[in-house]
Amino acid sequence: MSSLSTAKQQARRQAASRALDLVSEGMVLGLGTGDTAEHMIRLLAARCIPNLTCIPTSVRSEILAKQLGLHTLPLDLLAANPREKNLPSIDLTIDGADEIDPQLQLIKGKGGALLFEKIVAQQSGTLAIVADQDKMVFRLGQTTSLPIEIVRFGAPQTLQTLQKHSQEATFRRKGSDLYCTDSGHLIVDFPIEETWQETPELLHQTLKLITGVVETGLFLQEARIAFVGNFDGTVRIIEK
Repeated sequence: MSSLSTAKQQARRQAASRALDLVSEGMVLGLGTGDTAEHMIRLLAARCIPNLTCIPTSVRSEILAKQLGLHTLPLDLLAANPREKNLPSIDLTIDGADEIDPQLQLIKGKGGALLFEKIVAQQSGTLAIVADQDKMVFRLGQTTSLPIEIVRFGAPQTLQTLQKHSQEATFRRKGSDLYCTDSGHLIVDFPIEETWQETPELLHQTLKLITGVVETGLFLQEARIAFVGNFDGTVRIIEK
């Protein structure tokens, strides 16, 4: 592993450790998906916080959490045990991000779980983001494509429509096969052209109006706090 890769992993662990200071006994906690979320889940299990109920955002995170002895519950079953009036379904969700701008707007979905992540985030009292300093950008779309989840039926036609807004949009693949999400959908990786970078809300609305699009990886309102690990060992905290 290169020294830069080592610094990235250490920065993510430091940020995850700080984010876990928000977790307390008896919480309902959303577990994000991706490499950074895996650091968080491992550190969470090591803390042995009593009476946690963990809501995974993917099969990947659920398997890891169970292996580490965390108590998990599907979001659907959480609704069968209603909480006190006016409380959110989930106290806190901790997740990673592919890009973070100065307004705490995000691109997420590189790990392939953007739909479930957004559902869980919107049911959470707080969405806390964990990342390393390379995830910070001035405008969304500077360093990564936008993942868009689409249905299988008519997928080539949906891709053609998306390409009217980004000519380089393409299906995500896993080896020689199309990438399939936990919900059975496909993902299109959509480079955000400069004309859209200053209007992410308009881009999200435009994409959601396309029949066949299920959800986009633009998380524009959900995050409330981010813990950004720097390569010098410090952690920057950004709050909305």
